[in-house]
Amino acid sequence: MDGLWLVGRVPSQLEDAFAEYTSTNGHDLRYSQHADPGSETLGVVLRAQRAGDVVLSRPVLVASTWAEHCCDVTEGRIPTEEWRDRAW
Repeated sequence: MDGLWLVGRVPSQLEDAFAEYTSTNGHDLRYSQHADPGSETLGVVLRAQRAGDVVLSRPVLVASTWAEHCCDVTEGRIPTEEWRDRAW
C-alpha cells in the first residue's frame, strides 16, 4: 500500500507505521473491538496471526461496499468467522 508492507510484520511496528500513513494521507484510523487497527476509507483491517511461535500481521482487505464499519465486529459486513480466534 504505497510502499507500506502490510503482510508478515510485527503487529505493533505495523500499527505505528499505519497510524503515521493514515494521518499523513487523510485516512481514518479506527480500532476493532479486538484492538485491530484499520481504516474504513481504505477498506482494511490489520489482523494478527500466529505463525509458529511468532505473531505476524495479516490484513483483511474489503471492497468499498463492505468498507463502512469494516473495523466493527458487530455491525460490519466482514463475516463472523473472520473474527473468531482460530489457527489458520
